[in-house]
Amino acid sequence: MFISCNSDNRGLFVITDFSKDSTFQVKTKSSSPTTLWLYVKGTTNDTIMLNHVKTKVNPGKVDSLQMDNYYPEFSIQFKPLKATQGKIEVEYYVP
Repeated sequence: MFISCNSDNRGLFVITDFSKDSTFQVKTKSSSPTTLWLYVKGTTNDTIMLNHVKTKVNPGKVDSLQMDNYYPEFSIQFKPLKATQGKIEVEYYVP
């Protein structure tokens, strides 16, 4: 698993370890956030969960998840659910 640092209110996580749940702590410089965008791309062999939303990542496709977020510091939670292998990139953005 590789974690890339954020640039103000954006960041990127690359997930390759599907053997366990993972939580990523995020700090942004947003003074009054209201929304969290997650852009997910890559491949998985089955269903995963990001912040309580189930999805299956398909090659060549970018999934967008929009969530309410009212804090400049928050967690992004990953659960492999039924997926046992793959590689996904999760980009977050707090406008």
